[in-house]
Amino acid sequence: MRTPALASLLLIATAATAACGGKPTESLPDAAYDCATETRADPFSVGLTKVGTQGVVTFKLMSSTPAPPARGDNTWQIDLVDGNGAPIAGAKVAVTPFMPDHNHGTSIKAQVTETSGGHYEVAPVNLWMPGLWQVTVTATPVGGTLDKAMFSFCIGS
Repeated sequence: MRTPALASLLLIATAATAACGGKPTESLPDAAYDCATETRADPFSVGLTKVGTQGVVTFKLMSSTPAPPARGDNTWQIDLVDGNGAPIAGAKVAVTPFMPDHNHGTSIKAQVTETSGGHYEVAPVNLWMPGLWQVTVTATPVGGTLDKAMFSFCIGS
């Protein structure tokens, strides 16, 4: 009696793992995800602003290609400013996409390039499957303190 129950449990666990498994670049079936009911996502707008958790850096999402962020690879421009509104040049910046409902991110690392003083291009921001994505941006100004903010977007099917 225990063997069939154990086999069924293993089959369910394997299917659940496979749903979020695979590589982000593989073609995945579209899962239904209704963003109209998602209350945790930020409404996308040019200049969407988040003050860092330490209050040191203000993060501004100035653009997303595509806009709003969509399934697949996205390119973002993020501006960093200090408490006085002055651009923060030369900061060490990292961007990490994560799906809290699935407890995983992406294996594709976002590359950050400073394009000019305080303006940073991030690509690819890989949002490879439908659902809620929380994208954490960390920034450490030269000689300063690490600060971070989170942008949350619902990616529909």
